[in-house]
Amino acid sequence: MVINFRNIITCCKLVRLPNLLIIILTQSLIRWMLISPLLQISGLSLQMTSLQFSLLVLATVFITAGGYAINDYFDRKIDTVNNPDEVVVGRSISLRNTMAIHLVLTALGVVLGILVAYLVHFIYLSLFFILGSGILWFYSTTYKRQAFIGNMIVAIITGMIPMLVWLFELPLIYRNYHEFILDREINLMYIFKWVAGFSCFAFMLTLIREIIKDAEDIKGDTSFGRKTIPALLGMRVSKAIIITLIAITVFTLILIWKVYLPDKFTLTYISIFLILPLIVVIFLILKADNAKKYHTASIMVKGIMITGLLYVILANYLMHHLK
Repeated sequence: MVINFRNIITCCKLVRLPNLLIIILTQSLIRWMLISPLLQISGLSLQMTSLQFSLLVLATVFITAGGYAINDYFDRKIDTVNNPDEVVVGRSISLRNTMAIHLVLTALGVVLGILVAYLVHFIYLSLFFILGSGILWFYSTTYKRQAFIGNMIVAIITGMIPMLVWLFELPLIYRNYHEFILDREINLMYIFKWVAGFSCFAFMLTLIREIIKDAEDIKGDTSFGRKTIPALLGMRVSKAIIITLIAITVFTLILIWKVYLPDKFTLTYISIFLILPLIVVIFLILKADNAKKYHTASIMVKGIMITGLLYVILANYLMHHLK
């Protein structure tokens, strides 16, 4: 059998393979480098098996990949204006095959989501995947055309990726350690706060990046009547919104360090890898006057999201070495 590597590369481009790998990295780090050591502090341990966790990650990846496919399906005309050299739908991959890829990936994601929810004996958790796949469909067909709503949907979904790991782990912990938790009066809220911190960071950075991407794609959006924030409010107001969101993020990072993590290692990390790059993004946005400059800012925000995630490695080190 001859493997057509060009088709494989095209499919990887359609489903944004690098982004899918980031999802795998995110959920793996949150599980092993954050939740596991935090549980050990209270004398607890992870309850999901490696198989169950793998199914959870695969379900998340498949539904996300299906979402990317259907998004490109409905955006093909706008993309020919904004990024003509990057378009694959209708060129390298037919419309029919793109829809088939979306349906297969989404179906696999939903089935795996239902399966892992069944295996942990909390079937209601499958709603995250069922609703998520539906939201991604309506985002591509409707919500993406509405100012701010589409940006918020993508940001919320991205923020849920690390939180899903805890939401599937928590019911099992309470079921298997119920008496132990009651006897020791263990409050697991501190773990939720840690995971929520990463989720909120992902939410804010995604929201910022989505508005930047809308500014980058304003030519195609206005041509097809899409009501994004830059198209409705103009570039000056959009820049003000982006900078305000970045300022809120920086202030929140400083506040979290001051109140919860007042150590020099955390201060050094967030200063060099998060706050300083975010300030650079502000200057890039202020000077941006074409799609290429907005694209540079967008790529930089994505890099900051990754470095924000990688803080979990430092957090793991601090848990083991700072008492």
